[in-house]
Amino acid sequence: MTLCSIVIPVHNKAALTRDCVRTLLAEPPEVAHEIVVVDDASSDRTPAVLGEFRESIRLVRRRSNGGFATACNDGAAAALGDHLVFLNNDTIPLAGWLDRLVAHAERQNAAVTGAKLLFPNGSVQHAGVVICHDGNPRHIYAGFPTDHPAVNKSRRFQAVTAACALVRRAPFEEVGGFDPAFRNCLEDTDLCLRLGERGHQIHFCHESLLYHLESLSRGRLSKEIERNAQLFRDRWGGRALPDELAYYVEDGLLEIGYRDAYPVRLEAAPELATVTVDSEREQRALEVRSAQVLDLLKETIRLSSHLAEVELPADDLVAPPPRAARVDPSHQPETRDEILRRARELEVEVEALQARLASALRESGEGVTFAPSEYLGYRRVIEDVHGSVEDTVPAGATVLVVSRGDEELLDLGGRRAWHFPRQADGRYLGHYPADGVAAVRHLEELRGMGASYLVVPSTAYWWLEHYSEFGRHLRERYAAVSGRQEACVIFSLGGG
Repeated sequence: MTLCSIVIPVHNKAALTRDCVRTLLAEPPEVAHEIVVVDDASSDRTPAVLGEFRESIRLVRRRSNGGFATACNDGAAAALGDHLVFLNNDTIPLAGWLDRLVAHAERQNAAVTGAKLLFPNGSVQHAGVVICHDGNPRHIYAGFPTDHPAVNKSRRFQAVTAACALVRRAPFEEVGGFDPAFRNCLEDTDLCLRLGERGHQIHFCHESLLYHLESLSRGRLSKEIERNAQLFRDRWGGRALPDELAYYVEDGLLEIGYRDAYPVRLEAAPELATVTVDSEREQRALEVRSAQVLDLLKETIRLSSHLAEVELPADDLVAPPPRAARVDPSHQPETRDEILRRARELEVEVEALQARLASALRESGEGVTFAPSEYLGYRRVIEDVHGSVEDTVPAGATVLVVSRGDEELLDLGGRRAWHFPRQADGRYLGHYPADGVAAVRHLEELRGMGASYLVVPSTAYWWLEHYSEFGRHLRERYAAVSGRQEACVIFSLGGG
């Protein structure tokens, strides 16, 4: 009988590890298996928590933090099984998950088989990985309802996530395992593509089901993400085949109608894409709000996870697995505006809870820390900028906003808003001015075109010092009108 080695790499997040392992032990798979936990130099209560499981797990301890790829490779080296099942500690496996994964892998002779992962609200987090036409890999159908036909078919992909993936040992060792050059991001996609180049098959099994608290097990830094993405593009640009559209067509979500002469006719299902002709700004706002709702979900998960860490010493119970949200058929669906308003209200509440938790932990002196979300902090800045402009700038005015292309900063009600700096067609310029003189020149050019106010958000206050000529020009020539200093400063460009 084939032995499955469940390899769980962990770095801190002791409460997540505890709940993941306890769930595995409470509902053990029928297939022969072992649990191998790799403690990647955790600095929290993880060693003590792992000690509670004793002979129920096999433990590999690392003295220094090597990242996901290195921890997985070390776990594979220590494992006894021919099936290596890599599992994040921020997952909650549901009954039958491993048995179905093994059955599919053996039936299809797949080198890698990935599971179906859900967010705690029941929507899809992973149903396969596609290579998009911009060259970047993405989880296909992320955010779809779990009962949608497109995510309920097992099939081949170029890649799947290693948050839960069965990898046969022989192919894994054939390519040298995960590449540690990728750190906590894209190492799984890279592994799948290297295996695919050697003729091995990568599959998604929709019957293997787990909940996933995405990216909570290790966390990711933006610079780390950018470095990994560049490494991926350097290695796979021009080699990995873009395949996302093929799945959309196969699943009936995108139809292409051909004529003897162009243009062709494109029809996209509403759950797949937003298509607009008349209002680019409205489309962009909808896209931004959709992303914000997903980010808010992740931040709520992060807060809940850290609360579990704080409560760990007194909590001896396993939290029950979350269930997919039930839909009340008598309930009238909310309008888009109502949903977006509720999302904004929840953002404020979650940020306030995060701030209170961080403050309480600092004052406790227990050495446990929590960093409030930079994302939610920025969301609050945006809301405060909007409020400052509403209070200060008359309707109908043309307003410049120092930005890096964030369209939502330009959503200023009945005011005409431009990026600063901007291209001739109004889009963000794409880069900062060369120096303060160039910034002043651009400002005066736009003032000549009708701009009457300049908004400098708090996230761009560094402009006033870095571009010293620009800051001095504003202070000497234009009045700073009232605003919310913690959010922005607004200059009236009407005089000088």
